[in-house]
Amino acid sequence: MARPVTIKDEDLLRAAREVFLERGIQATTAEVAARAGVSEGTLFNRFKSKAELFRTAMSPEREDPPWIQKMLQSVGKGDLESTLVELGMDALAFFRLIVPLIMMSHTTPLPGASPAGLTHPIEPPLRAMKLVAGFFEAEMRAGRLRPADPFTVGRLFVAAIMNQALLEVVFKGQGLGLGPPDEFIRTMVHVLWEGIGPVPVKKSSKRG
Repeated sequence: MARPVTIKDEDLLRAAREVFLERGIQATTAEVAARAGVSEGTLFNRFKSKAELFRTAMSPEREDPPWIQKMLQSVGKGDLESTLVELGMDALAFFRLIVPLIMMSHTTPLPGASPAGLTHPIEPPLRAMKLVAGFFEAEMRAGRLRPADPFTVGRLFVAAIMNQALLEVVFKGQGLGLGPPDEFIRTMVHVLWEGIGPVPVKKSSKRG
């Protein structure tokens, strides 16, 4: 007789996150179970409904997005402008997945879910922005950026990237004249850098 599959809740939730990010809310519990390598019965022994599984898997308390983790780990390291471009591309890839999911969670309620059951953002803006602002503030304290309001700088950085993702996902860039995404990210970072980049140290001139 085969032994029952033993799996941790976090492994089930990780599989659920992957499936929901790939397929959106229309993903089935059967697909989640298959990804996790368990039966649907195992899922429903841990989570009462698909709505509960979705909310728990996509809960903001689970973990920070990889691009934010990478951002926090890069404080004070390497060429900052180049790092911002790299982080911008990583964030764009993340928002391309998250934007459709957030939209579907507001427009396509799950069966049995309360009206407010799926109204919470996947990554709460306040927590995300506090982490991003903390990154910019740390770089400012290190003298690698000019002093400014880190929360505003963080909002400008994230908002520009989210807007790019929104235009790509919702409008497919049709008629908007969108250039290559990497070119947009580089230009956006350069414009931001012009405002907050470190002030060049002027060399003192000696008069003879």
